[in-house]
Amino acid sequence: MSQWPDKNGQEKIYKNVFSDARPDRYFFVMVILSCTVATYGLLLNSTAVVIGAMLIAPLIGPILGGALGVATNSNLLLKMSAKAEALGAITAIVLAALLTLVLPRAELTAEIMARTAPTILDLVVALASGAAGTYAMCVRPHGITLPGVAIATALMPPLCVVGIGLAKQNFTVVSGAFLLFLANLIAINVAAIATFELAGFSRELYHDGTGKIDDKKKTTYRMLYPVLLLLVISIPLAYIMYKTYSHANTEKVINSSLMESLDVIAPHSTLISAKYYQQGNRYEVDAAIRTTQIIAPENIRQMENLLELRLGQPVAVSAEIVLVQKVNDKTNIDVFQALLPKVKEREVVEVIKSSTPEEVIDSVLREKLALFPNTQLDDYTLEYSKGTGTYRVTVKITGSSVAENQLRQTIQNILEERLKRRVEVRLEKMGEINKSVKIQGE
Repeated sequence: MSQWPDKNGQEKIYKNVFSDARPDRYFFVMVILSCTVATYGLLLNSTAVVIGAMLIAPLIGPILGGALGVATNSNLLLKMSAKAEALGAITAIVLAALLTLVLPRAELTAEIMARTAPTILDLVVALASGAAGTYAMCVRPHGITLPGVAIATALMPPLCVVGIGLAKQNFTVVSGAFLLFLANLIAINVAAIATFELAGFSRELYHDGTGKIDDKKKTTYRMLYPVLLLLVISIPLAYIMYKTYSHANTEKVINSSLMESLDVIAPHSTLISAKYYQQGNRYEVDAAIRTTQIIAPENIRQMENLLELRLGQPVAVSAEIVLVQKVNDKTNIDVFQALLPKVKEREVVEVIKSSTPEEVIDSVLREKLALFPNTQLDDYTLEYSKGTGTYRVTVKITGSSVAENQLRQTIQNILEERLKRRVEVRLEKMGEINKSVKIQGE
């Protein structure tokens, strides 16, 4: 026996969906109430309140109505659902903006920012949720699955975040939240259309908008446009996901490199935090370190040196050092006593004082090759092309195998940043012929 509903069951489901998709007074009252709850829940940074708003939001009804309208070729149901969803979304955005303006000191909380960077995973969640809700409606119409779908897809909160962003004139928040809403809307539609088709609603059935079912030839390719929209919306979501993972990976490299440097420079120190941002092709790292030892400028340069090799770009580290006194019943490590008498005597010096290109190149090469214990610099040659303003550096090394491509590119990037010139680097291992590959500076 098939689990899908028969014609009578399909007619009942159609009537229920038609009723939920209608933009009547009840629909708009629930939009206003759920938007109010969601907006203030977001501004209060209350997850529980936001979940409550999702449960009472009526926006899932028109989405399922539009999907059923596509699956059954019902233009009346499709147009009515699209109208309800559009008016509901506009109402929610405008109301959220007005509610935010009432609170001029409202801040962008974590709950708000969590809905401004959607990824492809949000699309997958919406697809699965839409399929689950539609399947439950077809198999067990009186079940309690739809509230769970409303929570999983979170249609109302992104719209409220759009309104909050407009009130705060923060268009990054606006664009991110609206992208999340569109992704959820399209994904639920596609999943619901596919499920309704599997349930048999599209098999020579046409609904005329009254709940009555007549036999007519179904329209071909009716899922083409929703699927195309799904593919289009996937592009920015995949890009955001790539940027998010790239940022997380860079952050992980920076944290691990700083801790690795601290283990050598000042054992038993603690890296409190490390934040970074990119300034052109240069990484700016702000770190906070708790230690019982004095960190000197040359120690910071050691950290930068390791980071430059790992990231392949110039790095500038600025650290806030929190000095602590470590005491137990036998020892007393008081770094302040060693530091205070020398405060006026210590001069702030630059780690690298290079006045000629040769000195800069020699310094960079020795710093980078020092990270490979069994590798040494044999020689290097320097040529300068006045016409193109380019330094051509050929580096000859001996020793164990190193990551040549990464090392070449790192040396080139650092030299270009230090010399303020275009640089071309050729790396040669002594005793090997035609192993070098020239990397052109950009």
